[in-house]
Amino acid sequence: MEERLNQEDLSDLKKYFNLELNDLTDAKFREALKEARKKYHPDNFSKFENEVVLEMAQETFKKIEVLSKKLEDYLQYRKSFDENPLIRPDDPRVQRGIYATEGIRIDIMTSDKRLKHQLFGSGFIYRGDSAAIRGTKAKIYSLSDHSSVANMGFRETVKVLLAFEETDSVYDIVNWLFTRISGRTTSFVIEGKVVRIDPYEILKAIQKHSLKELGSGE
Repeated sequence: MEERLNQEDLSDLKKYFNLELNDLTDAKFREALKEARKKYHPDNFSKFENEVVLEMAQETFKKIEVLSKKLEDYLQYRKSFDENPLIRPDDPRVQRGIYATEGIRIDIMTSDKRLKHQLFGSGFIYRGDSAAIRGTKAKIYSLSDHSSVANMGFRETVKVLLAFEETDSVYDIVNWLFTRISGRTTSFVIEGKVVRIDPYEILKAIQKHSLKELGSGE
């Protein structure tokens, strides 16, 4: 599952596979894994006849194999949500309309140090960094720097700005967001108002602050 990925995993994904989490697809992963196994295979380092070098190569190769299993689990986890979205456009609870926004402020309170890294698909996050929401042109922007340090009793507020266009699916945005925060946040605030951590409640709040035209569109 995605929750098993940590900051080190995301850094190694970039280091060994040259990929970001939010850009990861099954095809890209398979190709990158093939290249990584070829490049870092211990046999390539036996020619140096140095036990230390060989041992380091073996540890690196082992790390790649462990990471590849985590990424396979992540891709399967993500596929299950793609095939069974939490919110569908034909659901009678969904308000139809045209929606777009240059920025909705979202504050996510959490004690899970991994959450911010998995939202942004990166091991390091600075103010102004952005992450694309897969399947759309929508993006979230970090409103602050985030340290990787987590002490006992760790809590933080991940502050982001959500922006999307009229052509983007609000349902896909909410599905993407909810699957990442569910069970991992103590409080979820949209434009200064606490929102219950429920996909339809989040959808209603985002629609409220992004409505352009009611009764048409999605």
